[in-house]
Amino acid sequence: MIFNASSKSYGRCAGPLKLKIFPKREQAYSLKRTMKIILCKGQFLGPMSGADETLVNYATQLHGAGHTVCVLLLYPYSPQDQYYLRLREAGISVQAIASNSSRTFLSTGRKIARRLLSALPSSEYLVREKARRLATTLASRYEQRCCDFLRQSCADVVHVMTPDPGGKVLISAAHAAGIPVVYQEVGIPYHPPNYESYYDQFTSVLPFCSQVAAVSPTIAQLCRESLPSFNKLSVMPVMTDDLRNGHPTRSISQSEIAIGFAGRIERLKGPMVLLEAFAAASRTHKGLWLIIAGSGGMKEQLVARARLLGVASRCEFTGVYTSSDGRQSFMRRLDIFALPSFTEGTPNSIIEAMSLGLPIVATNVGGIPDVVDSDAGILVSPEDSASLSQAIIRLAEDAELRQRMGRAARDRYEKLFSPEAVLPVLLKTYRGIAGKELSDSSLPSNEPGLHPWEQEVFQTV
Repeated sequence: MIFNASSKSYGRCAGPLKLKIFPKREQAYSLKRTMKIILCKGQFLGPMSGADETLVNYATQLHGAGHTVCVLLLYPYSPQDQYYLRLREAGISVQAIASNSSRTFLSTGRKIARRLLSALPSSEYLVREKARRLATTLASRYEQRCCDFLRQSCADVVHVMTPDPGGKVLISAAHAAGIPVVYQEVGIPYHPPNYESYYDQFTSVLPFCSQVAAVSPTIAQLCRESLPSFNKLSVMPVMTDDLRNGHPTRSISQSEIAIGFAGRIERLKGPMVLLEAFAAASRTHKGLWLIIAGSGGMKEQLVARARLLGVASRCEFTGVYTSSDGRQSFMRRLDIFALPSFTEGTPNSIIEAMSLGLPIVATNVGGIPDVVDSDAGILVSPEDSASLSQAIIRLAEDAELRQRMGRAARDRYEKLFSPEAVLPVLLKTYRGIAGKELSDSSLPSNEPGLHPWEQEVFQTV
């Protein structure tokens, strides 16, 4: 029997998911050495989203290794969404459960909420609670459809990301369908602030998961302290493509130093702190440039502040890069990568910069200290523009230090975040919860030893 998901009324499909259904799951295990994996999110949250980037990187690498991979979203995607386009280009099926009208409803609701928050900042709690209840009600309508889809897919494992109402429904549906579930916490539990009620609701389904995974040892420890007890809590690192193809091509003079930032231009990413630090550093080192990639609600404020500080002519806002080529083009212009976030998991942008051998300046929050050690970059306290400025000056004035830290960053990328390092961890996790023995044919021929973080597996009672 062949199940063609596009023949069902499950929203827009990027291509039919054709999976042979076996009478018993055990029979499927014995007949196939590769796996059927469904990677899930409530929706794509671009234009720049670390969780979306992680999902796409996992999907493309697993697909390239010969596994059957489908990306399942609760809500439909835009045909122009960069993450959907990259998956389609890789030949990966993308399925959406809900109708297009649901996506329109959510988009309209977010716009109204933003306007209310802008007009009445004191109403933030009430607005967020109302939004959460509406999102929960809408998502719950599609739980049975999710369950039907997953049951017919005969997948070996379902991998869910992001702790929102959509993720909650996907976990419940997979559990009801009898498919092992791994939930991956890609950020810090109960962060950002004011989202506590989402976590309080989401944690009710975590006992349905065969395993909960975090993106670094520090985040795993925070999960153990903040979330309910599990049978298994493990580390599943972020994986990014190797951007080091060819040599960097810079449009800025080699006598000048380019500092880059990539991410949402919003308060919690720290762009205003970076701008203040850049302005202070520019008074000491005249050859600095600041190149900012991204979009967000603070962009106009940032541009105005740059003018007021007298550094607008040394700041460039490139907008959002929407392709791998755009990401590489941006990163290759840089000498230093900076991300002064107030809260983070393990940022993809830092890891991408490390793959190109860039020294890092960042904050010692969340999982960043697991990613960037003292050899690969300089970490400062969040919201400390003075320390950030000193770190920028130190790297700008010492080419040998930049090169040494850049080499260490590249080495750390290869050991912790490259496809060769992370793909075996994914497959061991999937096979462990699905009850399948590890197949040598599904791993790279030059399979490395244990990932440095694999010993960071916490058993909880």
